[in-house]
Amino acid sequence: MENKLVVTVVLYQTEFSQTPSYALLKKYLSSKKEMFLFVYDNSEKAQTNELFNQMNVTYVHDKTNPGLAKAYNAAIQYLKDVKGELLLLLDQDTLLEEAYFQALFQLEIAKGIGAYVPLIKSHDRQISPVFSKKYINRQSEYPVAGTYLDSVMAINSGTVLPKQTITYIGSFNTDFPLDFLDHWLFWELHRQHKKIEVLNFELNHDLSVLDYRKVSDKRYDSIIHAETLFYTKYDQSKLNSHKKQLLLRTIKQFFCVRNRKIWQRTFSEYVSLMRGK
Repeated sequence: MENKLVVTVVLYQTEFSQTPSYALLKKYLSSKKEMFLFVYDNSEKAQTNELFNQMNVTYVHDKTNPGLAKAYNAAIQYLKDVKGELLLLLDQDTLLEEAYFQALFQLEIAKGIGAYVPLIKSHDRQISPVFSKKYINRQSEYPVAGTYLDSVMAINSGTVLPKQTITYIGSFNTDFPLDFLDHWLFWELHRQHKKIEVLNFELNHDLSVLDYRKVSDKRYDSIIHAETLFYTKYDQSKLNSHKKQLLLRTIKQFFCVRNRKIWQRTFSEYVSLMRGK
């Protein structure tokens, strides 16, 4: 018997029909009765799509653009309403591979597994999952397929959460409406001694925050704020490493990033932390 899978897609200023995984989702909605789709649209204007009229699809428009946490919490309620067994988080920039998607319906849900995650690549290099026992930076190591009790962090998109995990965490932490929500999720799962299973499937994801030319000043400020909140309130053991990283990042950005506001914002965060503010 197949798993009852709820797919959650969060949109922002993007037509659902233009997302990389649209064709595959449309195909499976017509052939899999155990599939449910929850679309949360943070765009300024609501959109229409033929799929939104299907009984196993729910579309929510929220022009206030609250980010991811509120959208995921709404998806949790939807999972409960349809009595789903697995919740797949999917970003509008992720290309969902059919082999991975098909495997989720046949997945053996094991006790003690907090999340199932694929290998995620961006521009031909792995970006997720990553070992997170130490502070995550460019020297971090990446796990291969397998089951891990060690501290592992993965990006939200592509992550699959069993309904038991929803019971453990209750809801997504609204302290992180957008950035570092994934860090909090996997930190919380590790804190509760849950294992992470890395599945032997690769997905491609366009991670725009890797390129400072694509990151607005407002978004970068959000990232910096979320980082500091995470290391000061939650994963406090890495706070000193975070301070050092901010200084190193400032120096690199000073020489390599054209937008001067980027390194200035990083340095101001470093100074603020060193002063204990």
